[in-house]
Amino acid sequence: MLTTPHILVGGAIGKQVKSPYAALPLAFASHFMLDAVPHVDVISLLGFGGPKSDLVTAAEVLVGAALLLILVRGQKRMRWILRGAMAAIAMDAIVLVTLCFPVIGGWPGLSHLCWLHGFIGQLNPNTGRLLGLATQAPAVILPIFLLCRYYARSDK
Repeated sequence: MLTTPHILVGGAIGKQVKSPYAALPLAFASHFMLDAVPHVDVISLLGFGGPKSDLVTAAEVLVGAALLLILVRGQKRMRWILRGAMAAIAMDAIVLVTLCFPVIGGWPGLSHLCWLHGFIGQLNPNTGRLLGLATQAPAVILPIFLLCRYYARSDK
C-alpha cells in the first residue's frame, strides 16, 4: 500500500484511541491490516522499480507526512498523533533496515516480523490499479475525517 494511507490511519488511531499506550501497538498492527487489503504500491502504480521508484516513494512519504502535519497542527494530541503515524510506518522502516543491514535481519523478532510483512504483502500480488486505488481512497478519506473531527471544539 502507498505510505500515505499508513501515515493517516496511524495518526487517526493516535488521536482517537484514548489510551496512548494502546494506540501505538494498534497503529503498528494497522500496517498489517492495511497491507491485507487489495492495494497498489509505487512499483505497481508506476510499472517499474529501481532508483526512480525509490525517489517516488520518498516523495510520497514526504507528501503524506506533510498532509498529516497540516491536518493536525495545533491539536492537543499532536504528539500522540505523530507517534501513531510513526508506529504505522515502522514496519516499512524495519524492512528497509534489515535489507540494508542483513545482520540485523537475522535477529529472531525482526526476521519473524519481516516474514509476516512479506507474507501479507503477497496475498494481493495482482491487484489492478483501479481496484488498488479504489480500496486506498477510504483509507485516506476516513482518517482525514477522523483527524479533523472535533477540531473546532475539543482540540483547540
